[in-house]
Amino acid sequence: MKLPATAFILLAATATFAQQASAPPPLALTHVTIIDTSGGPPQPDMTVLLRDGRIASIEKSASAAVPADAEVVDARGHFLLPGLWDMHVHLSWTSASALPVFVANGVTGVRDLGGRLGQLDDWRTRIAAGLLVGPRIYRAGPMLNGRSFNPLQMVPGGPDETCGVVRALKQVEVDFLKTHRRLPRDSYFALIDEAKKQDLAVVGHIPMEVTPEEASDAGQASLEHTETLFEGTFSANLKEGELPEAIRRFRTDGSAEKLFARFVQNKTVVTPTLVAYRSIFATIDPSYPPDPHSRYVARSYKEAARQRAQAGTPEEIHMFTHTFAEMREVVRLMNRAGVTLVTGSDTAGPRIPGFTLHDELALLVESGLTPQQALQAATLNPARLLKKEADFGTVEAGKLADLVLLDANPLDDIRNTQKISAVILGGRLFRRADLDALLRDAEAQASKN
Repeated sequence: MKLPATAFILLAATATFAQQASAPPPLALTHVTIIDTSGGPPQPDMTVLLRDGRIASIEKSASAAVPADAEVVDARGHFLLPGLWDMHVHLSWTSASALPVFVANGVTGVRDLGGRLGQLDDWRTRIAAGLLVGPRIYRAGPMLNGRSFNPLQMVPGGPDETCGVVRALKQVEVDFLKTHRRLPRDSYFALIDEAKKQDLAVVGHIPMEVTPEEASDAGQASLEHTETLFEGTFSANLKEGELPEAIRRFRTDGSAEKLFARFVQNKTVVTPTLVAYRSIFATIDPSYPPDPHSRYVARSYKEAARQRAQAGTPEEIHMFTHTFAEMREVVRLMNRAGVTLVTGSDTAGPRIPGFTLHDELALLVESGLTPQQALQAATLNPARLLKKEADFGTVEAGKLADLVLLDANPLDDIRNTQKISAVILGGRLFRRADLDALLRDAEAQASKN
């Protein structure tokens, strides 16, 4: 494939920026307690040496040799985690001001499930070159749907056309494919088959004409949103207001147990995004308290959301309340059954970047996960799903130096993930003062966009 001249200019500029961006000096975190996200006990009083953007060594502090040219951070009393992952975002429905907010919250990687490739790749280039502070971005490009409801969705057509779209997206090097609810049944299975040939994972919603069992058996890598289990075939014959009770029956009559055993057998991953569903309350319930972190959302998205907002009736609020409670119980059952879960916020439009990932962690623990399991959903499980275990997921020698330093132990209280002392991204240290400066700048940018 012949590249246009602009592509060569972009590649040349990227190479130049990469050469100009000096590698951070060696960094030693001494006397730190490492949280083992693979499930082992915390490792106290360790020295972690970072060099050239990776973890060079991990030793007991009593015997560790710290290079003379290393910057030393005395981290006694602090706890070290791998960088957190938000596995469901839509960055093209945010502004660039959202990117540093993720980093300031210890979110060093995101999975974008529907956005403009040109915009996302521009941001990736600038982040890699050190011109912009932001997380690592893995992206699907357009959402594949049977109807286009917004500019980020593409209608791939019938089965043959869908296979052609898969090959085209492979050519432009997307990281995976995203399917949405309205994709026709025959196009969906053509998508799955062609994706396997192209070595691309398929993630997303369960199409309305496909059952969760069929999606899992077909090999869809991850199912997005707890509610995707109860759309389409599940709720097709339900009357208004009957969904909460239908989910309760699903939980208690053995159906959930059978389905989740199938997910485990097929290694189907689920992104619950409970925090995204909870955000509905902010739009329909006038008594729902405002979130002070909304100041980090671009003004234009807040204004648009405010204009669309419509208070719900008492009956609607009651139904959403009970449906949300049922979904939390479904997540409890999935975790108990051994289904692999990953964290996602569905950040887009008025939804708040970064901070809501911590809210999702808290909701997962409230839904039955241990703090260790919740941390795995934000670290180790995303690395496995992305097939990037060699680089991410645990604090180990050889892995990328994407790390979060906490003031308190998150295994004692998951909300301690919010007590961030420092973030390290690719070996670059952002102390608390640096993170606060990122947030101030992001707030200023958001107020203008």
